[in-house]
Amino acid sequence: MSVRSTIARNTVFNAGGRLWEAAISLVLTWYIVLRLDTAGWGLWSLVGVFTAYAALFDFGVSAGFAKYIAEYAARKEARRLSAVLSTGLFFYFVFGAAIVAAGWVAVDVLMDWVVAPRASARTGVTPNIAELKFLLRGALILFAANNCLAPFMAAPIGLQRMGLSNGLSIISSALKLAVTVAFLETGFGLPGLLYTNAVVLLVQGAASIALAYWLMPGLRIGLSEITRSCMGELFSFGWRAQVAKLANLVNFQTDRLIIVWFYGNLGWVGLYRLGEELAGKMRQAPALLVTALLPAASDMDARGQQEELRRLYLVSTKYMASVSVPLAIYFCAAADILMHAWLGNREGLDTAAWVLRILVIGYLMNLLPGPGVSIVLGKGRADLPMYAGIISTAGNILFTIGLVYGIGFYGVPLGTTFGMLISTMWFFWVLRKHLALSSTELMRVAVAWPALASLPGASVCLMAQWILSGQGGHLPNLLGAGATAAIFGMLYVVTIGRTPFLDAFDVTFLETTLHAKRLPGFGLLTWRARRV
Repeated sequence: MSVRSTIARNTVFNAGGRLWEAAISLVLTWYIVLRLDTAGWGLWSLVGVFTAYAALFDFGVSAGFAKYIAEYAARKEARRLSAVLSTGLFFYFVFGAAIVAAGWVAVDVLMDWVVAPRASARTGVTPNIAELKFLLRGALILFAANNCLAPFMAAPIGLQRMGLSNGLSIISSALKLAVTVAFLETGFGLPGLLYTNAVVLLVQGAASIALAYWLMPGLRIGLSEITRSCMGELFSFGWRAQVAKLANLVNFQTDRLIIVWFYGNLGWVGLYRLGEELAGKMRQAPALLVTALLPAASDMDARGQQEELRRLYLVSTKYMASVSVPLAIYFCAAADILMHAWLGNREGLDTAAWVLRILVIGYLMNLLPGPGVSIVLGKGRADLPMYAGIISTAGNILFTIGLVYGIGFYGVPLGTTFGMLISTMWFFWVLRKHLALSSTELMRVAVAWPALASLPGASVCLMAQWILSGQGGHLPNLLGAGATAAIFGMLYVVTIGRTPFLDAFDVTFLETTLHAKRLPGFGLLTWRARRV
């Protein structure tokens, strides 16, 4: 199968899996907020921040699993495939034992000496420290177990069998929904969310191990398969990718800690998390377009196909922008409608809507370099995303601190957005040397036309938002969200189809590889390209 067809096929599988997960996640968030309120949702989100920080100590070893599985599979080096999984499992077993032991003590210190006194001083109420300790320690154990399963979970991704990995994800997310409802309806509260994650991890882990053995019949796991060279490769690749992970942690997790530290209000954390959650769903759909690129780029780089990599960079960035730019503009223009359609007439949703608007712009800046990041990682150049991560992290911290003191609460999402913006500008600038494509040309070819084509639909959304102002119920806003999305999409397809954005190559790709000719609107989308 050609590289183009493989990427297209895997992207379709990823789209199906991730969109299903996004829908389940939105339903789960609505249900959890309904049962536990925004303060409980905010507290649960802080548990996730704790384990995300623990992940910084693993030197980014897991970042290399998919890359090296793809590389050794392309070279038919079965023994080295076994070395990757065995070495990864051994490392994460030792790492997990150490992090749980250290974290067990750290939880006592954090809760007894930091959280309890600060919460009491700010709010006059001491939180349930025993429950918090239980949640954090349980999350830490599940984090360690999940890491041990990471090499097996990476097998179908590295082997470019995205249909299998996404099928497993769909089953896991459906199970998570059912088990969450069961635990919360029987009165388990926040600990029920922890028990849900344990059940899902058990099922997903067993299935991932079975899949890895099925996909690699000669796979052998054992101490004798661990090699120093494999450990060195994983560390060498991973520590650079770890800086990018730190940037993601600062950009996507740390804001909640800043809000707690400055304001001591879990309700505000919950509202911020709601805006962040919906912005994340906007980011999730376009991010699907790059999930199949890293193993494909590793395969192409191993075969010395450098000109094909350059073409892949341009085309994938173009398709990324064609989806992410209109989505970001739609979410900004219809933020209030979307928030009330999701959560109804809950107090504070105007604040969450503004968080959504601000973060959507930052997340768009984070999305656009995605194809380039995947391709340079496939080429083994983890240093470039590392430097971009350093710039994003430093910019986020400096902007956030300055803006929080200057303008207050909204300085938190603005700091995140500005940090992502300067990082993206630098990454596009430096990539012109490595993939022979200037950032000016990339913006002109890939970004400018989707932005212009989104303006008519954005005007309709702003008008609908004005009409629906004061209508906080689910039904009118659901109808408004559906109507504005349909009109926005139709106007975008008609407008982009009459610009020079698509060319003959794109039409051929859409017709022969994606088989999109029979889809509604295909003629409008390719109207100009087929006549040039």
